[in-house]
Amino acid sequence: MRFHLLGSLEVLDGDLPVPLGGVKQRAALGFLLLQSNRVVATSKLLHALWPRDVPPTARKMLQNAVSGLRGVLTSHGGNPDGAPMLLTHAPGYLLRVDQNSLDLSRFQQLAEQGRGELAAGNWPAAAKVLRGALGLWRGPVLADLAETGINWPELTAIKDWKLAVQEDCFEAELACGRHGEIIGELESLVELEPYRERLGGQLMLALYRCGRQVDALSVYRRTRAALVAELGLEPGRDLQELERAILDHAPTLDLPPSVQRRHLLAVGQDPAPVRAPVVITRPAAEPVAAAVVADADLATTERKLVSVVMVSAQLGLATGDGDPEDVDAVHQEVASVVSAEVSRLGGVVGGSIGSVFLALFGVPKTAEDDADRAVRASVTIRDRLDAVAEVQIGVATGDALVRLPSSGVPTASGVLLDQCRQLMALAPLGAVRACTSTRDAADSVVWEADGAPTGGWQAISCTPRRGAARRVQAEVPFVERERELLVLQGLLEEVRTRRRPHFVTVLGEAGMGKTRLVNELASSRTTAFRGTATAFGDDDGYGPLTDVVSEFSSFPTLRADLVRLVGAGELADRLHASLACLADPGAEVRPDFPAWRRFLEEVAESEPLIVLLEDVHWANDVVLDFVEELSEQAGSVPLLVIATARPELLQRRPSWFGGKRNATTISLEPLSHNGTRQLLNSLLQARELSSELWQALVSCASGNPLFATEYAGMVADPRTPCLQNDTSLPVPPSVRGVLTTQLDSLPIEVKAVLQDAALTGDLVSPSSVAATGRRDAFEVAKALELLEQRDFLRRQGRNSETGEIEYGFRHLLVRDVVADQIPRAERASKQERARAWLNQLALDLTGRRAG
Repeated sequence: MRFHLLGSLEVLDGDLPVPLGGVKQRAALGFLLLQSNRVVATSKLLHALWPRDVPPTARKMLQNAVSGLRGVLTSHGGNPDGAPMLLTHAPGYLLRVDQNSLDLSRFQQLAEQGRGELAAGNWPAAAKVLRGALGLWRGPVLADLAETGINWPELTAIKDWKLAVQEDCFEAELACGRHGEIIGELESLVELEPYRERLGGQLMLALYRCGRQVDALSVYRRTRAALVAELGLEPGRDLQELERAILDHAPTLDLPPSVQRRHLLAVGQDPAPVRAPVVITRPAAEPVAAAVVADADLATTERKLVSVVMVSAQLGLATGDGDPEDVDAVHQEVASVVSAEVSRLGGVVGGSIGSVFLALFGVPKTAEDDADRAVRASVTIRDRLDAVAEVQIGVATGDALVRLPSSGVPTASGVLLDQCRQLMALAPLGAVRACTSTRDAADSVVWEADGAPTGGWQAISCTPRRGAARRVQAEVPFVERERELLVLQGLLEEVRTRRRPHFVTVLGEAGMGKTRLVNELASSRTTAFRGTATAFGDDDGYGPLTDVVSEFSSFPTLRADLVRLVGAGELADRLHASLACLADPGAEVRPDFPAWRRFLEEVAESEPLIVLLEDVHWANDVVLDFVEELSEQAGSVPLLVIATARPELLQRRPSWFGGKRNATTISLEPLSHNGTRQLLNSLLQARELSSELWQALVSCASGNPLFATEYAGMVADPRTPCLQNDTSLPVPPSVRGVLTTQLDSLPIEVKAVLQDAALTGDLVSPSSVAATGRRDAFEVAKALELLEQRDFLRRQGRNSETGEIEYGFRHLLVRDVVADQIPRAERASKQERARAWLNQLALDLTGRRAG
């Protein structure tokens, strides 16, 4: 007999499950198995089965459960010499079982073996053994009993043991160079266990080695915020030193060259089985397995819209006689400043040649404001190095061929880098010069009025990326959002009359008009405080709360304004101490939910208050926790909190305001065909356009107000090479940026499947995409399902000939942007394989019908 505890309780006789009795019998067996081969006192067993009140008949019920278990063990025990035995042994019971028949014991044995390999530095063996140990788990320990409310200390201890083994396994796999493979698993665990610093450190290291330095630092900030807010503790020394090492690009974080050389061989020693593509007749034999294994260690190459920054520092001017040691000291300081500012704003430092430093924005993941952040980083670098060295900085935005290695720093190539070098060389000392594309995209930068005679534009300064300055946008007509506005107005009236708080989440993709909608509501006479989160910046994700406090009062007058609000005394002192860190950009934030909540309640006490929190999908976890806690704890005051977010918020917080009475969610859908036409008409002011061009505009806008606005601006611009009868419109950079950002949110392997699908045809199936990309059809099918869930693809039905589910792209614009990312040579090769698959399929179907 075999006993399984690592999941639901399961007893097997050979391969057949053994039926067990009711909950008490199962619980008694589970507890005795946890104490197998040890005497368990009757009193302890009774307390385990009835943790609160032991009924008078409990002892008799236990005896009946034990008697039933003995019958089960006897009837299924097999050989009496090796069969499990349940014995009465003073002062209780003893369950004697072979340790090899218990999955928990096997897990413990493998864990110890794996830790021995880990201590000996045998990383591949350690990873294999520890993975084997973790593979024994089918779910939480004794999951079915835990569902009944049982919460024995032994269950917590075993759960902690599993976490420790997972951490050991991650350590071994990181040492083997498998950082890219374990990121998803690490992210899920860190979400569940935010206080385990070792897990957080392993995720930081894995992200850093994948070129995601900003994401790695974000993990540190979230971990630190959780520790400080909940436990009042700073992260340990190891985690703090890891953060500094990531900021400094310390060589100690990289894999040793010997491991890098062995990485592909280590993967090849035990490759995962590759299932044959599911097609009617498989195409001519191709080295599918070899291609899959080889691709695991190759860099991903894409055509991307990026912003490149080059910084040239005149080190000799700052070192007097140019002593090498003095020059090196200045060089290190310049490198530190460049690395810190580029990383803070989401860029990647691509290294240096002498005194010239290169940085990339838009890799490995695109953001919609890459150009803006590139210039902001450049201006800050210029200002910080003013007393250290004379610098010249160039910024260029455009297409480049980007290589994203499985480990190490991304690289870019193309004429864009030459353009950036020329801008840098032509910039005066102490200046930042950018190309026209950068200037057009960087909307928070103050530029010189006229371009330089030699080309480019000089950046003067940057406006704050907070508050109202961060929300400058073109006035877009209000179209087809009247119903949503009526809902918000009704909720505001209900809050005003009933004096009860209410919380609204407005969900929508980028450009769907979330801000435009709340602007309509905020234009009423009701007091409204607004805060906005940004993806990158120096507010550490506290931007929404910082803005709200700033809208109430500036930092210098905060105390006086609080006294006017609540009167002089202890309450004003407490509120000031808690809010000052939010009002002062340079202060460290100390989360104080009760004080923050009291502040909003006091403001709303005298008159209704609207709190608008925009783009909260970028806010940190402390802000999100506060908003959810506010909904549960806020008093009876007229307070309406409206949070706008993109759907990815629900990936971070799947249960966001789910099931709460005082919460409403509004999802903004794309505009209808008529609504899109109406919006374009108002933007183009009834300009005469051909019917073909009107049709192309409506199709490209895809019901997205931002897309409609950008396409209208492009058509109205006389510089756009767009003929009136041209139905193939170029994609505006801002639209391309939004779509690319959405694409880069996908896991790498899923995005690769989407790229293959973009070259396969109007309708795609697992078989066709697998043939195009030489992938496993089973894995492709799972990726296509995920792409449908994320709304990149739409299910079109099942093919009547092949029986496979077929998908189409949500919009052809998405397909075009995806296809354009693929390098030309790779694109041609995959298109040829797609054609070959279609031709073979046609032959197979013809032969089948003829037969």
